[in-house]
Amino acid sequence: MQTVIGKTYYQVPRFETLRDLIRYSVEKYGDTPAYRYHDKPGGPDVVRTYREFGQAIDEMGTGLLAMGFAGEHLVVVGENSYEWAIANTAIVNGVGITVPLDKQLPVSEVINLTQRGKAVAFIYHPKHHEIAKMVAQAVPQVRSLICMKADIIEPELAQADARFTDMDQVRAAGRAALAAGDRSFVDAVIDPEKMSSLLFTSGTTAMSKGVMLCHRNITHNVFAVMSTIKLEAGQRALSVLPLHHTFENTVGMYMMLGFGINICFTDGLRYLVDNMKEWKINIILAVPLLFENIYHAVQKKLVKSGKLALVNKLRVVARLLRKVGIDIRKKLFHQIHEGVGGGLSLCVSGAAAIDKEITAFFNDIGIEFWAGYGLTETSPVISCNNYFVNVYGSVGNPLATIEVGIDADSDEPGAIGEILSKSPSNMLGYYENPEATAEVLTSDGWVRTGDIGYLDKQGCIFITGRKKSMIVLPNGKKAFPEEIEFVVNRIPGVKESIVWGDELNRDTIDICAKIVFSDELLPEGLAGDSEKISAYLAEQIKLVNKDMPVYKAVRNFVWTTEELIKTTTLKVKRPEESKKIKAWLDEHQTTMRAKTGQRMS
Repeated sequence: MQTVIGKTYYQVPRFETLRDLIRYSVEKYGDTPAYRYHDKPGGPDVVRTYREFGQAIDEMGTGLLAMGFAGEHLVVVGENSYEWAIANTAIVNGVGITVPLDKQLPVSEVINLTQRGKAVAFIYHPKHHEIAKMVAQAVPQVRSLICMKADIIEPELAQADARFTDMDQVRAAGRAALAAGDRSFVDAVIDPEKMSSLLFTSGTTAMSKGVMLCHRNITHNVFAVMSTIKLEAGQRALSVLPLHHTFENTVGMYMMLGFGINICFTDGLRYLVDNMKEWKINIILAVPLLFENIYHAVQKKLVKSGKLALVNKLRVVARLLRKVGIDIRKKLFHQIHEGVGGGLSLCVSGAAAIDKEITAFFNDIGIEFWAGYGLTETSPVISCNNYFVNVYGSVGNPLATIEVGIDADSDEPGAIGEILSKSPSNMLGYYENPEATAEVLTSDGWVRTGDIGYLDKQGCIFITGRKKSMIVLPNGKKAFPEEIEFVVNRIPGVKESIVWGDELNRDTIDICAKIVFSDELLPEGLAGDSEKISAYLAEQIKLVNKDMPVYKAVRNFVWTTEELIKTTTLKVKRPEESKKIKAWLDEHQTTMRAKTGQRMS
């Protein structure tokens, strides 16, 4: 097995617990802003300092202990907010075990995961108030339901069900107890090796697995990231991804706090550019779709202004000048910079592959753009490009101190196999599921990622697809849907796609695709004309197939303007999409071969 260990570029403090990290940040950054947000879109800034954040955590934690939640499991669910950060951090830093839930889960799954997670408290955002009422009725084990905002709980509900309260009341009780000398939370003993977070993976309630993470897992991942990249205290990062997701939780929150970053909560995706401009955002961590949208918006403006050709020529000039140590990218492309806020200097993309042209564009105009990779099971980051190594198309070298291996038949660079990772960031296991744990965690400490890829000569990881979605053809050849989707998605007008193998009989498997069109991206003259779109797409698929091995060629396709089913981190839910496609074919009593080229409606 070929292996590589990430290089350490920066010497940074190593924290044993998240409480150590928070106390370090409060002491080091004190009265500098930790959080910035609006109570309502477009409203005045609300700013909270590191010292205020630390005090709020102590109040909340002390209040929760006074309510009898020591060592218990507590759900946190809702929109990204300052209150979410307080609640989650207070729980792990001396109360018990946090169970962060996806804010977009239907009520049935919220109820089931609250039960499966054995939660006895339910801390929720005001938008989840109606769901909280249903949880109160369906889950008697929940002893308290705490709304993150005051004045949301109806007086009659509070009178009828004493379990309902709000964070202001919990914090007020904690504040009073602290003033009276209560140090139960402040001095609580934290075992860095015991589960502190229980995170359910995406999927149906029955299928989702509970990933158990401890302080050591998360603080090691923070250390590994901080040892690989360098951020400056006072920079502003926009919080876009949901906080229940490990990438935003570990990196977008705790790593940022370790660097003294000012975390800004977006008012919502439709206010993204407004927030970027108002707050002069410097850093964004997000999924490819968000960066693709920004890229396409910039390209559209350049085409409209007639400056696209000039910008592309200047990109070449800027690259040549950088080779001799002259960097004038921000001066050359200052108008583009102003269009995306004026302060953006770093973008990190995770969760899926991103087009190399998008990566190159951002880097060429003076915005560092890196692709990274990780799993909930690895707390989460395994690798990322950085200031020293940025290989387009790869997800970079492993982070400092993290070891990556390729389970392939050969040890030579380029040998393809399953990607494995070994480090203190690796999870404790799956909650109450030793069988699933044994499938993923090896006896010698590796996590089997389920992703297939290879290492290049620089030790950069390239991902070719998922082991589970791999299509094995009758002749033994293997095709990865993700690779084919990546090429299909580059067709002008295509927003996204999903590829699968349609088994017609024992000897035949057709590669099929469902393609999503965007009217905004379509070439001129095609929008609204189904026949023209079908003909155009058929021609484009032929061109795609010419550049691929015959066995990977797309044989049949359908198209639609309806977006694919996704998780909150915008990953396509393949099993649900497969069911949807099958149901459509069954309804029409037909096959993909018979329907190829047609609109799926």
